[in-house]
Amino acid sequence: MSRKKKGRGSVAYWSWNPTLIVFFCAFALSMLGLTVLFSASLPVNSNSPYSIIGRQVTWVAVTFLAGMVLLKVNLETLRKLVWVGYGFGLALLVLVLIDGVGSVVNGSRSWIRFGLVGIQPAEFAKVGLIFALAHYYSLIRSEEKTFLKGFVIPCVLIGSVVGLILLQTDLGTALIISLVGFCTLFLAGVRLWHLLPAAFGGFGMAVIAVLHNPERLSRLTAFLDMEGQKAGDAYQVWQAILAFGAGGFEGVGLGNGRQQLRSLPEAHNDFIFAIVGEELGILATMTVVTVFAGLFIAGMIHLRRAPNVYQYLLGWGCLLNISVQAVVNLGVVTGCLPTTGLPLPFISYGGSNFLVMGIFVAILLNTSYSWRKPILKDSKRHLREI
Repeated sequence: MSRKKKGRGSVAYWSWNPTLIVFFCAFALSMLGLTVLFSASLPVNSNSPYSIIGRQVTWVAVTFLAGMVLLKVNLETLRKLVWVGYGFGLALLVLVLIDGVGSVVNGSRSWIRFGLVGIQPAEFAKVGLIFALAHYYSLIRSEEKTFLKGFVIPCVLIGSVVGLILLQTDLGTALIISLVGFCTLFLAGVRLWHLLPAAFGGFGMAVIAVLHNPERLSRLTAFLDMEGQKAGDAYQVWQAILAFGAGGFEGVGLGNGRQQLRSLPEAHNDFIFAIVGEELGILATMTVVTVFAGLFIAGMIHLRRAPNVYQYLLGWGCLLNISVQAVVNLGVVTGCLPTTGLPLPFISYGGSNFLVMGIFVAILLNTSYSWRKPILKDSKRHLREI
């Protein structure tokens, strides 16, 4: 009796398709985020306890619609607007620095408000930058190892965005963009002996930025002496660690956590992972880490289908923006990294970041415009087999 070969139309292929795994990982994280946010945000505004979750649900709906549109757009067509998008991102970063236009939140001038709606220009500048880098390197494929065209010009593109963000005093976002940019240059084929001095130079500039800012310096010293500063600058991280300890293996139950009751500032935002640990336990926190890892690995496998350098680098830029930010947030909340003020992708409260993370997923899924046709063909065959 012959065994049926597991081809592209089989259940095995359908179940392990990396494209679908990326989508379902992002979807699962988003649903977990809404669930935990419902609990963590209730005490924030006693007069309107459902306002935060209501706004987040609205942003999730907007992100879903934007993602569906991006999935149907030919990424090759968007190349005509690459420099417009990059310039628009820079313009927003300049506007936010103007008094009366930009708003200061938590000591950083990083918001532009339109009535009740606020956006973070730095988030949208990320999208313009990865498009610009991917498009640029696809045009200079024979010169990516040269110093001027392969290294200096891309560094100017990255440095322009990072410099404007540093003027907002948003060091965390600037570091994320720098790391993603460095990795993109490496993937594009830039010589290591060009990259390594730049990496050391960037690290030195980050050290100088910390030493010359009292608030950043106090965060670093608090990180180095967390127990001694648990009533001061290490208060948030210390409370987060207490939340993980209180949750144990199974958690205290959804809605039964105590840290969001004014004990842990920004519990619904940057430190929501601690609420996951307290209410749902270590099993849930490890699941979150595993899902992020699964998204990265599946995305990496998916990008093997990219038809050209442009879409390959574009997809990697999206994947790295999600993954690096997730690693940094998880490191901060667990006390492994100094506090930076970055949200956890798909889970933390925040419309701009959620929308941009959703855009990254949609672009990543769409890298290889041709992947949809084989999958639709396989899905019809799979349904006939069932």
